Amino acid sequence: MQQPAYHVHIYGPPRLTDLGSVPADAVKNRGQSTEQGQQSTIATTFENAMARLQDLTPSVLTEPDGSIAWAGTEHQIVGIIYDAADQIQYVELRGHGQSKYWRLLLQAIAGTENVDRFSIMVLPNRQWKNFQSFERMLDENAS
Repeated sequence: MQQPAYHVHIYGPPRLTDLGSVPADAVKNRGQSTEQGQQSTIATTFENAMARLQDLTPSVLTEPDGSIAWAGTEHQIVGIIYDAADQIQYVELRGHGQSKYWRLLLQAIAGTENVDRFSIMVLPNRQWKNFQSFERMLDENAS
């Protein structure tokens, strides 16, 4: 049975300075909602992210324009990396697969294993989640 497909925008974790301008209830419930305008960049360069993706597995395809594609028997994820000022502004991904594939891809792009607090906008409903909440949603919908 094929899992549901998702379309998401992924941003870096909230900066500590961002939290001062966010209402306390939004910080407390960060996994469920994020205030608009509180997204941060992913602190790595486009070139480093692309190099890590190519090292992840031979089945990840990358293009100089930032397009990426990764498919296997249990997953298919495509997207594009948007960068400016030597940082990744956000990543747009579409696809399906178990949470472990989404996590591996994001960790390779970000250059860190600590991605639980990254901000995820689930489209088309523009629903904000942190990565850990998005991961739970993927796992719940897979069963």
